[in-house]
Amino acid sequence: MTPTGIAILVFLASATAVAAVGYMVLDLRRVRLASAEEAKPPRLQRLRLEEADAPAGPVASFDRWFVKLLRDVGLGWNAAVAALLLTLWAIVCGTVVFVFDERLEPAVAAGLAALPLPLMVLGIQRARRIARLQEQLPPALEILARSMRAGQSLDQAVKLLGDHTPDPLAKEFRWCSHQLEMGLALPAVMRSLSRRVPLYDMRILATTLIVHRQTGGNVVTVLERLAQVIRERLNYRRQLRATMAAGRLSTTMVGIVAPAVFAYFFFFRQDYLRPMFESSLGWSILAVAVILEIVGVIWARRLTRPTY
Repeated sequence: MTPTGIAILVFLASATAVAAVGYMVLDLRRVRLASAEEAKPPRLQRLRLEEADAPAGPVASFDRWFVKLLRDVGLGWNAAVAALLLTLWAIVCGTVVFVFDERLEPAVAAGLAALPLPLMVLGIQRARRIARLQEQLPPALEILARSMRAGQSLDQAVKLLGDHTPDPLAKEFRWCSHQLEMGLALPAVMRSLSRRVPLYDMRILATTLIVHRQTGGNVVTVLERLAQVIRERLNYRRQLRATMAAGRLSTTMVGIVAPAVFAYFFFFRQDYLRPMFESSLGWSILAVAVILEIVGVIWARRLTRPTY
């Protein structure tokens, strides 16, 4: 690569890093201001309208998925900050490969291949956070039932959950308590909670509390039975996952072997792959292999996925 190209890459990496750091500083300042605002008495604020008429298309769908992923992870990152960090990560990985190999094609391939890795990490963090929310839900329901049995109102019980349950579930109930203090109706608060926490059990809880607020009834007994059902289903899931652990491990190993071998030959022994890349038949075989690999991994995961 020419010195001009290297200078352009260095400039892009530096600009991306500066922009990412700037956005992170702004986010930290916004979080600090929000923490200071929590100590003040609650006041009414303009609520965001639902995005019923959101633009369609693959780009808009990816944007909504990316924003939802960041929200489900619970990091509080801005979408622009996350996008800049992903870009910086791809540039750094491509630059490292270029420094050792001094060829542009492997560097670009390494940058593109490294780009989905942070998304995979965020997906794993999202799954772990949802699992923690699921584990924390039965004790929270029991606390909610005991509080209402002791004579507290539903709003007071929700505030108690936000103060005495561990995170990340406590954060969601604290947000619900702030919304109730600002005068928002309980049905709207529960619908917002069910959208923020992508759990089927949370949807059942939201529906139960909405029906109780509108029609009344013995909600304490319903909450206790719901907590018992969720705890039994979690025990069943643990037993099923332990039974199918060997099948999932073998599926993962089979799915990793072929991409790992191809990556080794692509980066270190390109003379073996050059005849394939120079013919149309080789590209056709590679495309069929990639499609069959994806179909096989999806099929195997569906066979070994626990059905609840």
